[in-house]
Amino acid sequence: MSIIWTGLVGAATAFSGAVIYANLPTRWTLGHVIPTVAHLHAAKVVKIDREDSIDRSKLITGDEFLSKPSMVMAVRRPGCILCRREAAHLSEFKGLLDQAGVRLVAVTHQSKGVDEFKSYFKGDIYLDTERTFYGPNERWVPMWMGFLRPGLWTSVFASKKEGLTGNLEGEGRLLGGVFFVDGNDMVWSHLEKEWGDKADVEEAKRAIQKYMNDKKKQLRDPD
Repeated sequence: MSIIWTGLVGAATAFSGAVIYANLPTRWTLGHVIPTVAHLHAAKVVKIDREDSIDRSKLITGDEFLSKPSMVMAVRRPGCILCRREAAHLSEFKGLLDQAGVRLVAVTHQSKGVDEFKSYFKGDIYLDTERTFYGPNERWVPMWMGFLRPGLWTSVFASKKEGLTGNLEGEGRLLGGVFFVDGNDMVWSHLEKEWGDKADVEEAKRAIQKYMNDKKKQLRDPD
């Protein structure tokens, strides 16, 4: 009996330790390095018009891709209900981005699910052929760690409450982010900390409004 009890205690201790570790800030366990603009300019992307017919002969460089001010969503998994929620929320201020002269675009490291994803995202979508927007240190969340984080389930509940749907198809362990790039400047950024950790829309709006105000000031006072 004591052997069984010891085993149960050991299992419970191990599980508790796993839960605690899984819920440590991922900046400690997986890293949190915001890519430099120079790193992003080294990307090689190709536009996805249809997920089953990508013309890789039309590959473009990051320099060309980021030649205009851009808000870029690095999508973790196009079929994910949580990624679709973030796409829908970012798309809500497409008008403000247009007013600021900023493109809303997305990159993904996989094409599966892009066709459906387009109904949630109001911008062009590109395949990041070398996962540049997910680096320089790629942050892969182990399955057991991802499912043990309460934030995931909170986000799933919120997504379903908003009437969104998704599927489990594709690779979803690689964390993404959102990057607001203007030339050689990283105006604003958000690195996904866990599955479903979407960018703060209000924070993004403030960054865009500040960007617009700064541009207007530069026009008034060029010196």
